[in-house]
Amino acid sequence: MQGAVVTARERFAPTAITDQDRGKPQGDGIMIRRSKISAAVAAAILSLALPSGVNAQQPQGRFRVVIPNLQPTNGADKKFGEKTAEDLRGLMNELLTHQPVAKKELDKALKQFKLKMDDLDCPKTRQLAAQINAEVALCATYAPEGSDYVVNAQFWDTRSNESFEIKPVTVPEKDYQAAAKGIFDQFDRYTTQLRAAANCQSYATSRQWDTALEQCNKALELNPNAQSTRYLKAHIYYDMKRYPESLAELDTLLKENPIHEEGLNLAGYVAGTMGEEQKAVDYYTRYLELQPGNAQVRMKIAYDLAQAGDPGGAMQLIQAGLDVDPDNVDLLEQYGGFAFAAGKKIADKARADSADAGGLPPEAAEDYHQAIDAYLKVYKAKGADTNPSQLRTLIAAYIELDEVDQAISTAEEALKTHPDDDGIWSYYADALQRSGKLDEALAALDRVKEINPDYPNVAFRQGKWLIQAGRLNDAVNALKSAAADPKQAETAARLIFNDAYANGVQKKNYTYAADGLGAALTLPNLTPRMIAQLTFWQGYSIYQSAYVDQAPNTVATAKSTLPRFQKALGLLQKPGVGDYAKSVNVNITEMIDNVKTFIDIQEKIIKRGD
Repeated sequence: MQGAVVTARERFAPTAITDQDRGKPQGDGIMIRRSKISAAVAAAILSLALPSGVNAQQPQGRFRVVIPNLQPTNGADKKFGEKTAEDLRGLMNELLTHQPVAKKELDKALKQFKLKMDDLDCPKTRQLAAQINAEVALCATYAPEGSDYVVNAQFWDTRSNESFEIKPVTVPEKDYQAAAKGIFDQFDRYTTQLRAAANCQSYATSRQWDTALEQCNKALELNPNAQSTRYLKAHIYYDMKRYPESLAELDTLLKENPIHEEGLNLAGYVAGTMGEEQKAVDYYTRYLELQPGNAQVRMKIAYDLAQAGDPGGAMQLIQAGLDVDPDNVDLLEQYGGFAFAAGKKIADKARADSADAGGLPPEAAEDYHQAIDAYLKVYKAKGADTNPSQLRTLIAAYIELDEVDQAISTAEEALKTHPDDDGIWSYYADALQRSGKLDEALAALDRVKEINPDYPNVAFRQGKWLIQAGRLNDAVNALKSAAADPKQAETAARLIFNDAYANGVQKKNYTYAADGLGAALTLPNLTPRMIAQLTFWQGYSIYQSAYVDQAPNTVATAKSTLPRFQKALGLLQKPGVGDYAKSVNVNITEMIDNVKTFIDIQEKIIKRGD
């Protein structure tokens, strides 16, 4: 049966890190990356983009650093902050890799944005740095402690919004030069951390995983709060298929920043890959809480989750989107497919776990009803533009629920808009057969063959239904068309044989068995082995039926059974039959001798009576 239908889309999943993946924001800021099918997702809306603070190429010249006046607290002397900043700019200007934003440019920017130097607390400093395209911003305050000043400072990367804490600098309250040098000396640790992070990225790009991890670890030793490096390290573990370690790094990252979008995305994917389905749902749900209205991202993640074997979890994700946008047709299409798949998974498991077929589990029935509700809304909204595969799934859901009248009426409605869809006709035939309308079901399958002569198993289904209805001759005629293909001849014969053996031989209804086996032998293109198998059981069945009927030992019974014993003998002596009998542990010589004995007995009874 063609089961749950999920709209085909490229799969996308975390992939190896490459230079081309460097931050390319699309739409609402989610980083886009195409990727291969893993656990199978397509045209990428989500991606696991690399951290911007690590990816960025060094710009032309040196990195620009905004150094405002240090902010005094607790009554500290304002002049100390001004002079420390001025001296630090001078020291920074000697570096080959970084340069301070000139005081003149800084004053101009302050005037442009109607600010004063005293206004530059940390948030405003970082905002101003971003506005003037400076890559680094210094945030620093100082306070008196006895006769000293204690300076607390951070360097901020304006692209990644990550900070680098420096150790407090304690100097005499007039020694601004020592304060500037103390900050400057620790700036070297910051640049070392950046180099290590960049090296980690470079080695990861060339897939030198162990060396990349060494560099990431070095960068994290210098700055444990570097989220971009932590994420990069987790991604490297993912690429190495070291999933538990990847997830551990991501959990550390998410404790620091619970709304790290790429981290939540990757954590969900890794958890799903590890088989931790509920964890995957939790991560993805947190991710989608940040963008509840982004239907495309939601569908991509839900598809990924369903492909990993959790259609129920995919339903949860799509339902959350429908709570925000209940009339979103794309979401409804996805929800219908996932609901059908979830119901089928439950039903299949219940059948596998139970010796008897039993009824449909309530949970499966509920999922099928959810699929029906979703697809009816889709059909109402799209009409003739509805994907035929979704209409097939809608009809299939009714069939699974044994609501065959609804399945029939829905199929008839669907055929008004999709009259030449072979799949809809096929499900229509199933529903008709289940409702007892066999001739109409057979006609529907004939229509399937007209539309698509290569549609699979049409003749076999017709043959099976006819056998079940006791219409053996009609079944043989239907199966002859299948047996015309030598590759399918044995399957056609086995369909008749299985019924003859189960309902004839095993139930000791030997006449029924002999008729069926004889009919199967009329099919074309049978292999010698299959002919031998059918012939043996036909001979055995005729022999057994004659044995039962000869018991009265009268002239009448002898005349009635003698031809059957003789026919059985002829069948059992045919070429290949003995080899087949041996393969199923039957002593064919003993059986033939028994048949001959009964032939002799019947002949004597007839002769004596005459």
